Amino acid sequence: MNQTYLQSLRKAKQIFKKSKVSSPGVNAELLLSHVVKKPKVELYLNGNQFLTKNQEQKYKKLIQERVRGKPLQYILGETEFYGLKLKVDKNVLIPRPETEILVENVINFFKDRSEKLQIVDWGAGSGNIAIALAKNLNCFVYALDVSQPALKLARKNALSNKIAKKIKFLRSDGFKKLDKKLEGKIDAIVSNPPYVRKSDFKTLPQEIKKFEPKVALLSKKNGLFYLQQIIEQGKHFLSKGGLITLEVALGQAKKVVKLIERADNFEKIQIKKDLAGIERVVLAQRKKS
Repeated sequence: MNQTYLQSLRKAKQIFKKSKVSSPGVNAELLLSHVVKKPKVELYLNGNQFLTKNQEQKYKKLIQERVRGKPLQYILGETEFYGLKLKVDKNVLIPRPETEILVENVINFFKDRSEKLQIVDWGAGSGNIAIALAKNLNCFVYALDVSQPALKLARKNALSNKIAKKIKFLRSDGFKKLDKKLEGKIDAIVSNPPYVRKSDFKTLPQEIKKFEPKVALLSKKNGLFYLQQIIEQGKHFLSKGGLITLEVALGQAKKVVKLIERADNFEKIQIKKDLAGIERVVLAQRKKS
């Protein structure tokens, strides 16, 4: 006999607890809601409703995927970021709350600017940064990424969030495909680049190591390779007074500050902490003279 919503939830929670999956109740609810295509509250309001055989089989399959460590966001095929709903898959990193700090700082910096801005998002991934900025600022965003599958997904996200006209997605290794005519005209370069050192990769949670794209995580030169590249190449595109905003790993902020100082084109360097008190974002402005 098929199980009811409440019976299915109870069993799933037990399985997740036994397998040490964090937030077992939340995982059980979100997966069942996804399977039966009903909001979470209806799982309880109609708790005695039975799953169909197909729904039961699908729910069991998704539970096993989660137990094996597949991130919930990949199973559901979507996540939330800065109030936006975004599709995600194995080709892109899952957007994280730390990156919302990056976006928030850029929005705050430009909140009193009325003229249209030109912004570069280096390493667009799912499009989360580009879309959030386009939604909240009077701007046009050039979203760069080396991965074609990532860009394809990012375009879908821009369309579903009705913001595609404000973003140009470019397949580009670094800044190579960005029009040279934009040199000196970009108001902000924003990036959450790969910054994980190879030696640190093995210490990452299994969910990240096994399922998220390594190309979006790993960086040479102690995790500083791409950060240095963005600083050295990006300075030519920034307008005078233009902003560079970079997300960094634990312990990297002061090293990135030194890279910016060495570039000798920047001033007003700041470090911002995330909600856990970790130095997470480095900002600087291109010198005006």
